[in-house]
Amino acid sequence: MPRIDDPSWDADGLAGLSVRMLTADDLTFHYFTSDVVISDGCNEVPLRTPGLPVVDFVLMLVQLCREVVSSGESVVESSQTQDSITAMRAGDVVELSYSFSGLVSTISLRDLKEAPSRALQSALEVLFSAHDDLRFNRYLIELVDLVRAGPDELPGGS
Repeated sequence: MPRIDDPSWDADGLAGLSVRMLTADDLTFHYFTSDVVISDGCNEVPLRTPGLPVVDFVLMLVQLCREVVSSGESVVESSQTQDSITAMRAGDVVELSYSFSGLVSTISLRDLKEAPSRALQSALEVLFSAHDDLRFNRYLIELVDLVRAGPDELPGGS
């Protein structure tokens, strides 16, 4: 859910910046914050700190998935709030725990592998609905390619 207190979601909220020219740094750290809620299929887990840039969250999931596929475990943090997700794989099942909740989630490895693509799709839908020109942003185009590669095709994937 986009943060209503973040002016970057508004058509003229970027103070003359071109959304096509926003960089990885801009999109990961400064603009398009949202309240993130993780759904594990049974529960919804809201991040403790509101206002995480949506691209930062997608990158967290990409890294988490890649590390779980390659080594069986991972701990990832959001760039600004240090909210973390810990994952441990046992066969085809992954246990997720969160620094911001006492809940422990159990999901299939297949569902974890699909999570970055689903999160990116949701992020792009809300980003494009706010600023259609973001479709032409070079960094977002490259991010789509990275996420489409999937964890098995990324360096370190198995």
